[in-house]
Amino acid sequence: MEDQLQVEISPGVLIERRRLLWLPVITTAAMMSGAVSAQDAAKKPEVSSNTAPASTGSLDWNEFLKQAVPQAKELHRDSSPQGQDAYLHWLALMASRLQLATIPQAKVGRFEKLDPAVYFGPSHRGQPFFIIEWRMEPGAILPTHCHPNASVCTLGIEGEARIRNFEVAGQAPEFSSRQSFRVRETHNEIITPGRINTLSAARDNIHTFQAGKAGARGMDITSYHGPDIGFSFLELESKPADVEQRLFEAAWKK
Repeated sequence: MEDQLQVEISPGVLIERRRLLWLPVITTAAMMSGAVSAQDAAKKPEVSSNTAPASTGSLDWNEFLKQAVPQAKELHRDSSPQGQDAYLHWLALMASRLQLATIPQAKVGRFEKLDPAVYFGPSHRGQPFFIIEWRMEPGAILPTHCHPNASVCTLGIEGEARIRNFEVAGQAPEFSSRQSFRVRETHNEIITPGRINTLSAARDNIHTFQAGKAGARGMDITSYHGPDIGFSFLELESKPADVEQRLFEAAWKK
């Protein structure tokens, strides 16, 4: 009875009651909205079924190039550090879809006089990227080197290799200088078939490879985001100068 009396004399309660009266309407509207959303969701696959997303499904070598090159040209326009990362992450996505068995064996040649041997050869020449295949005999080491103004997306194809990436800490001298500087190790990982490692002109730009007991084969998808100014190998101390920060003393080595 008290509640009934409050409804009749209290504006505050009356407003509250009015809100309750709206509940069936709100509930009905929500149900109708949900039904419409469900109908829309059901229709979407029909609308998009003819245009499957480019980011799904495996690709053979030719289809990879056919799909990757046009979109890569668009993404490559942004050479900012963030733009390079967007470009590299997209390339990595495309490379991860590659059917490794369809990647053609490139004609390779021995690189310098490294022993065990390392071999390189072009798999694709074009814009905005070119692809270099590399092969490493068991235990072979590709010395530490930089990629100025370039980004690289590395894909493992056969065997395994350890890849270590570094960044210059502070400022580095010109390639012609033998002045020492410091680099920081940013990655130390094993690359196996289907695994990917990336570097840009702004990050992780120095790397080195060491093949495992069965050797290794892979490819580098390389793009320039500025002029080609060459590169340099580095002499790198085996032990870090700062263990916690993973800082190493280094010097350019031609």
